[in-house]
Amino acid sequence: MSVHMKLVRWKRFTWNLKQLPPLPRPLPSHFQLRGADRSEQEPVTKLILSCLALHNAWGDSMRLFQQRLDRHLEALFRSQDVPALVISHGQRIIAASAIAPFPSFDNHLVSGPCVLIEYHNRGLGTVLLHSCLHRLHHMGLDQAHGVTMANATAARFLYTKFGSTSVDCDYDATADEDDETH
Repeated sequence: MSVHMKLVRWKRFTWNLKQLPPLPRPLPSHFQLRGADRSEQEPVTKLILSCLALHNAWGDSMRLFQQRLDRHLEALFRSQDVPALVISHGQRIIAASAIAPFPSFDNHLVSGPCVLIEYHNRGLGTVLLHSCLHRLHHMGLDQAHGVTMANATAARFLYTKFGSTSVDCDYDATADEDDETH
């Protein structure tokens, strides 16, 4: 039996958090942005995984990446007071992004902004990205990195915002980062 691995190209985006521009449009008032708490690990994890699984760019690679993401989310929810930022509409969490404020991380935006499909194209991903970058700066980072697939929507339309620079990179989606969460 032969196994065919699809070549995955990755992009690493970097933001200078000391020069983060202001958010161009505020979050509409019927949505609430807040930090997730530890008790919300299950719904936040389910939302992130379902959003990524539904995205065409992730496809086959999601199976490999999911194990790493599960481990990271578990560790972040165990070790941080605010392991993710969420946007809710009423009581329902409709968007989430897990963050890791560890300088040694290659990817501080552990999950990247994930927004339920019925809430796409409302600027929520932009607000969530900006809020994550602002939060990472508040947590002591002067620079943040986000790694995503080169053909993902985030690479083409979202991570290009707020003065980022990008480079093609090698990224092992199955390896654990050497960080303070383990």
